[in-house]
Amino acid sequence: MATHSKHVSSWNHWMEWHKRGGSTNTHLKELTRVEKVRSCCGFMHAVRRGDFSRKGHGQVASTTARAAVDHVAATIINGGGEDPRVDGSGKISNLLLRQQRAYKKLDPATQHQKALPPEVYRYILRRANTPRSRARAELLCGALFFACRSCEYSRTQRSEKQRTRPIRACDVTFRQGNRIIPHSHPLIHLADTVTIVFGYQKTDVREESVTQEATNDLELNPVTHWAYTIRRLRSYDSYDPDWPVHTYFNGDKFTYISSTEFLIEIRAAVDAIGFEVLGFHSHEVGTHSNRAACAMMMYLAGVPTFTIMLIGRWASDAFLSYIEKQVLSFSKGVSRKMLFSDTFYNVPVKPPPPTKDKDRSRSINWYLPSARLQIHARH
Repeated sequence: MATHSKHVSSWNHWMEWHKRGGSTNTHLKELTRVEKVRSCCGFMHAVRRGDFSRKGHGQVASTTARAAVDHVAATIINGGGEDPRVDGSGKISNLLLRQQRAYKKLDPATQHQKALPPEVYRYILRRANTPRSRARAELLCGALFFACRSCEYSRTQRSEKQRTRPIRACDVTFRQGNRIIPHSHPLIHLADTVTIVFGYQKTDVREESVTQEATNDLELNPVTHWAYTIRRLRSYDSYDPDWPVHTYFNGDKFTYISSTEFLIEIRAAVDAIGFEVLGFHSHEVGTHSNRAACAMMMYLAGVPTFTIMLIGRWASDAFLSYIEKQVLSFSKGVSRKMLFSDTFYNVPVKPPPPTKDKDRSRSINWYLPSARLQIHARH
C-alpha cells in the first residue's frame, strides 16, 4: 500500500540520516524530550533540503518534510517508544511547529492542475479514429462524470503499491428504472442510469456506490461511455468480469491503458484547441484535471456542495481547491446580485448607550409611525 511504503521510505531515510551522523540510536532511547525534538528538527531540515530526493529535485515542500517526521514518530511509537515530537506538556513542540511554518512561508504557491471544459472531451472523442484511442476516449469521458482518480480507470506507475482498487467490469451496473440490465443486453446504452461501486479508496472508504443518470447530449453521456467500455471488454476472448476497465486486447496480446496515454491525449487536445480559447497551456493540465473538471462543471451548474462531495467522494470541501476563480463563468451575474439590496442594517454588537426620554420619543416617532400615533393618542 502507498501509505505503508511512505512510512518505510521515511524510516529508511531516518536511519540513513543517523548513520551519516555516526549514530545508531534510531529509536532515540535514553534521550531527553528536548534532545528528541531537536533530532526531529534536524531530520526534517535534511528532508526539506532534499538530502534524500532524487538528483535534480532539490528542496521539497514543507508538508513533505513534516510528513517524514510524522512517519518516523509513528514507527517509534509502534515500537513502544515515546512520541519524539512532543514537549513536556504532551503537545507537539513549538520548535517543530515554528520550523514547519517557516518552511511553509518559503514554499511556492500551490499550482493545481486546470479543470478541463467539455469542449476538450468532445475534441478527444471526435478524433478517436483507432480502436485504442476510442477505448481511451470513452474511458476518459466516462470517468469524468464520476470524478475518478486516474488510478481508478488507468494503469499507473504505482498501481501495484496503491491501495485504491481500479474499477472492474463487475463494478458497473446499468438500470432501467429500478430494474438491473445485464451486461449482455444489447440495449445497455439506453439505460436510465449507470452505477459504479468503488472499492478500497485512499480515504479508507470501501464499496462506495455512485450513480449518474443518462444525459440528452449526443456525445457526452455517462451511460453510453460505460456501455461502450463494458461491450469492449466482453468482446475479448476469455472475458473475466473482474478485469479492470483499463484492460485492452489488440487481437494479439493483452495490455493495460496507462495514465501516461491519457496525459498525452489530454495535453495534445489542449494544444490543438489553443490558449486563446481555453486560457491555459498544456503543461498546466494532467490526469488530475479530469477530477477537477467534474468539480468545476458541477459547481458552475449550481449543483449543491454536498452533492458534489457525494459524487466526487470527497470527505470534506477539499474539492473547492479545484474551482478556478479566474474562470469567467464563475462570476457571471454576481455583480448584479450584489446590488439586489440597496441598503442593509448592521446590527450593533453592543447595545447603544441610553438616551434621554425626549430623544428616545423622537426616534420612535421618526421610525415607527404606529408608535407615534399611540404616543399622540395618550396625550
